[in-house]
Amino acid sequence: MTTRRLSVLAAILALAGFAASAVAGIPDPSLSTVPNVIASPGGTIPYNVTIVGQGGPVASANVQLRYAVAGDTSACWCVGQVRPVIAAVTNASGIATFNVSGGLCLNPALLAGGVAVEVFVNDIKLKEVGQISPDVVATPSGACEVGLNDAVSFTTFLATSTYSFCYDINSDGAVGLTDAVLFTSPAASAANCTEQ
Repeated sequence: MTTRRLSVLAAILALAGFAASAVAGIPDPSLSTVPNVIASPGGTIPYNVTIVGQGGPVASANVQLRYAVAGDTSACWCVGQVRPVIAAVTNASGIATFNVSGGLCLNPALLAGGVAVEVFVNDIKLKEVGQISPDVVATPSGACEVGLNDAVSFTTFLATSTYSFCYDINSDGAVGLTDAVLFTSPAASAANCTEQ
């Protein structure tokens, strides 16, 4: 083979490798797991998203939860929680973990504009989601808190196995035992924080 042909072949292989690595870093919504955001007073419940592309988990990706104006102004936010954009970076398994410190339910279907939170990965919009919280009932006290009103409200849906967006803490399409387990810790500790 001539030197020119070798150079052309090397360039083609380099471009193919570059294209393959570029595609591997692009998130695929159908392969990624992006449930509704979980917010809790003090950020006590971790919220995980798993970002996957055609080549597998997308590591070191910048994941942003971008709250729409209607979502941002309808939520309860603890002092110190950065917003309306909350960011995290994926690990080697493509998992980004957030500890969102706030509360209240943001059902996109009930918000002006129909958008609560947009999830972006490396500035690519991946999905629109809502927000769930054990602090589901607003209080006039100037605090985000999980209290008796939240427990009574949650128990109604749990006892009757009635689905409601705001009580499906694990985003599995049902209100059941796993949601109760997630609710129990912040309820038992009366999780609270001063609202921004």
